[in-house]
Amino acid sequence: MALGASDVKRLLDALRECERVPGEEAFPQLLNVVSSVVAADVVAIKTVNPRGRHFDHHLHPRVDVGTDLGGALARLFFQHPLLGHVRQAVGNGGPIRLSDVVPRGAWHGHALYQEFYRPQGIEHQMMCVLNVYHGTITCLGLNRTGGDFSDTDRELLELAQPYLAAFLRARHATSWLEAALATLDGADGSAHGLVLLGPHATISAVNRAARVLLAAYFTGPASEGRVLPGELAAWLAARHRTSDPTAPFLATDYVTERGGRRLTIRLFPHGACGALLLTESAPHPTTPLTARESEVFWLVAHGRSNVQAARTLRISPRTVEKHLTNIYAKLGVASRTEAALRLFGQTGAPDVADTRVPPP
Repeated sequence: MALGASDVKRLLDALRECERVPGEEAFPQLLNVVSSVVAADVVAIKTVNPRGRHFDHHLHPRVDVGTDLGGALARLFFQHPLLGHVRQAVGNGGPIRLSDVVPRGAWHGHALYQEFYRPQGIEHQMMCVLNVYHGTITCLGLNRTGGDFSDTDRELLELAQPYLAAFLRARHATSWLEAALATLDGADGSAHGLVLLGPHATISAVNRAARVLLAAYFTGPASEGRVLPGELAAWLAARHRTSDPTAPFLATDYVTERGGRRLTIRLFPHGACGALLLTESAPHPTTPLTARESEVFWLVAHGRSNVQAARTLRISPRTVEKHLTNIYAKLGVASRTEAALRLFGQTGAPDVADTRVPPP
């Protein structure tokens, strides 16, 4: 059956949805998107290093295969008939169905089928390569207990393949960046954020720390596709007019202060539009709060409502409320003002709305 307009629309809708989630949810969301485009009982992202003969996988839905099945997979995985074809397809190959490379009878006689797939009722598979890095192959595997994958299923996955690969590469880059910035935070006690710029002072990519800092010091949401706050956009335009593009970085920095804290923003050359490094130079005082609780309170202490803080952190308002309840309990206070004084001191406390804990 030929690929129809409704199939393509379903694919596009799923890919758009994939872009709306935080980086830490990349694998689950990617697998969920794939299963919504091409019906499958289990979808897996597999990272395979044939030379080192080790592999890992993430499953949707999450499946507990148990010790016996897990041992069988570890022992027999590199005998999988699709694995050799996937390695040959690196760089120029589309999705491959198991039925394209091995007859059903021969597959049923295979030890991997008998010991791992048959006990789970899995009969049909399709696989495609998403990424190759230093000999490690990241591939996508779809598994069915019912009928085989159709030509339409294969065409849909082939259309989605480059977009899913790009999504995965972007999430990996973001995760690496988050880890690097977290290490930097721990080294010097400052908070760091990064914004990759797009045309006309738009935000192409932003890490979580940058979202928190922008929300604390400026008005309006800071997320991918939006324009920078007006003050920053004006500063950026001035820098582009006056700075030497060959310089190692574009001085002068943008500096702003609020509540006794200082935010310094520096423009670096990156791609066609540049990147912003945000550094909050005054460290937060030592507190008993978790990292997420500190982020929540930093936003609400700087005038953000629970809904605004939730939108910045990409969590629910109810989760923000739970974090605030825990914060007040840990600090032994009953309001945001008291908590701000406890954390920031009399001179450094920002102006906050005095919201008290409701009585039980």
